[in-house]
Amino acid sequence: MSVSTDKNFDEKLLKLQSWLKELYGDCEVIPHESSIASGFSNETFVFDVKGKNVSESLVLRLRPTGYQVFPDYDLKMQASIMKLLRLKGLPTPEIIFENYNDDILGSEFYVMKCIDGEAPSDNPPHHMDPEGMMGKGTPEQRYSVWSGWVNNLSAFHSLDLSTEEVLSCGFKNTDDSLGTELDYYKEFLNWGMDGEKHPVCSNAHDWLVANKPELQKISMCWGDSRIGNVLYKDYKASALLDWEMACMGDPLMDLAWGFAVDECNSLGLGVPRLDGSMSQSEGIEIWENKTGLSAENINYFRVLALFKFSVIMVRVAKRLIFNEIMPLDSDFHLNNFTTEYLHSEVARVSKL
Repeated sequence: MSVSTDKNFDEKLLKLQSWLKELYGDCEVIPHESSIASGFSNETFVFDVKGKNVSESLVLRLRPTGYQVFPDYDLKMQASIMKLLRLKGLPTPEIIFENYNDDILGSEFYVMKCIDGEAPSDNPPHHMDPEGMMGKGTPEQRYSVWSGWVNNLSAFHSLDLSTEEVLSCGFKNTDDSLGTELDYYKEFLNWGMDGEKHPVCSNAHDWLVANKPELQKISMCWGDSRIGNVLYKDYKASALLDWEMACMGDPLMDLAWGFAVDECNSLGLGVPRLDGSMSQSEGIEIWENKTGLSAENINYFRVLALFKFSVIMVRVAKRLIFNEIMPLDSDFHLNNFTTEYLHSEVARVSKL
């Protein structure tokens, strides 16, 4: 779930141009329109590099150096995951340069080859974006987007990765991956709230701890697994992106995240999902048939997804204050559509 953090990219852009000239000789960096629109403020910068010896479209991914949404950020792990999955046949971007020092651009980074495609919009959510690819698409095309996501997710969850391969990405062995995840987001919440109480998230965390299920399998999970993190060309999946929330856990966590977050970004805002959107029940049927896994505990992992989303929103909301988009006395970090949807979901599953 990429969120911009660096208010001033100009200095890094100059360093990028200088570094590329050392690699390719005389060349020009031409930002893509998406990067111009963001004011170069996102950690992801898409550009063309053109010169006598080079003509390529590339993507630069930077470690945040300004305001951070997540308490930690392992850029090397993200790159390692994408390289491993690409070797396994999944459509992750090809990484061509990596640097995990601050000696070149002032922060860690990697560079990928750009993949042709478009992702459903996050801001505004694609259900509210008539000019985006989903808004302009037919119900059949939208369904194709969802099918591409769930089929690739199923292929990912069907991989038989060795312990050595998983550890090579930077993951650590744990006897309680779910407990580790709950502890991480509790600490994340405490850090984000900076001493202030968050009743809705605290209540959800208590429920999650009290109702921990037995995990059917522990494997690598995408984390931020949703259609907005997939590129599509002609409504067919072309690349799987954004592995910054990857963790070890029950693969059902990924399936639940994709549907719970999508519903929160539509129904949670009082907006119906677009025609052609896949229902959770159909997604479960496809995923179970393709992976051989069970979605029995889907309600638990929906609550977990919305809890994590609400914790992240604490820092996203405070970033809006940091960037002077919202007033200093705003309580949006406490009261927003994610916390409301989380509260209602905990109430719903508690009655089951």
